[in-house]
Amino acid sequence: MRKARLFLLILGLFLVYGCEKTTFPAVPKRPQILVSVNVNDESVAFFDAKTGAALAEWKVKKPIQGAALLRDRRTLLLYGNELDRVYLYDIKTGKATQEWQTGKGIVHALVSDKGDAVFLADERQNAIRIFKENGQEAGKIAVGDKPLTLLQNDAGTLLYVIDFRNKKAYIIQVGKRRVVRTFSVPKFAVGGLLREKEGELWIGGHGSGNTVETNIHIYSASTGALGKTVKAPVMPVAFAETEEGIYVLSHGSSTLWKWDASGKLESSVIVGANPFAMIGANERLYIASYDSNEIYVVDGRTMKVIDRWKTGKGPFQLLMAEGE
Repeated sequence: MRKARLFLLILGLFLVYGCEKTTFPAVPKRPQILVSVNVNDESVAFFDAKTGAALAEWKVKKPIQGAALLRDRRTLLLYGNELDRVYLYDIKTGKATQEWQTGKGIVHALVSDKGDAVFLADERQNAIRIFKENGQEAGKIAVGDKPLTLLQNDAGTLLYVIDFRNKKAYIIQVGKRRVVRTFSVPKFAVGGLLREKEGELWIGGHGSGNTVETNIHIYSASTGALGKTVKAPVMPVAFAETEEGIYVLSHGSSTLWKWDASGKLESSVIVGANPFAMIGANERLYIASYDSNEIYVVDGRTMKVIDRWKTGKGPFQLLMAEGE
């Protein structure tokens, strides 16, 4: 009888813990899948990037703030600064695959261009933490006060960290896991674009106090010396560069700006309501309109809005997944 009770207890525990792993709807195969992370209703929405067809919606029901796609282009990592772990899911099956115990404070995630690591920006530990794809922590580099923006070179050997609070940016040599250079940036700097061939680092921002940021600051990517500033009012926070041009999204004025490859301003357009995020692909710009719960699709050549897709509440980040 005792053995029977023990067996039932173990079976019950197995069923309980086995059911804890959430399974979401599988995302149908498409050549390109646009992923929208929506913070107000704690959801993730998936769209066919070319047609706008809604493919799936995940009601995560956790305070997520962002996501990253691992190098297999099918594993989606979800994080939030109030979560004590990051969650990994297979978008092709909707099944949970891993949970990494990180502690609270993760505010950004970036997959290494070398494909062998994931960089997590931790605002509580004031560090960039390096994780392997199996969830094992492989290192930690102390930086700033709130390391919010992460950029990397094509080789994956250098990591640029822009701190939101302490008016500094850091260049990290990834192989040696150490800061090799720091330089000053405006307070509340956020968002950036590394133009590696041109040796430029474009940095945006919110501004501080009653003074909102109206400029993009362009620095030397190697020395951190300020080269020039470019007007982009108000609050330039998101960047993209495609074959059609350089694009900057200013969420304070809901304005999308376009420059040519030489840095000459070509045009601008009002788009969305309090837009925060942007991604460029397929000769288009996809823009997350936070207040209207939409994704605006803009033709990168004509700068005309060609479509609007309804998404979850508070779209805050966009990703592109390569499908089949």
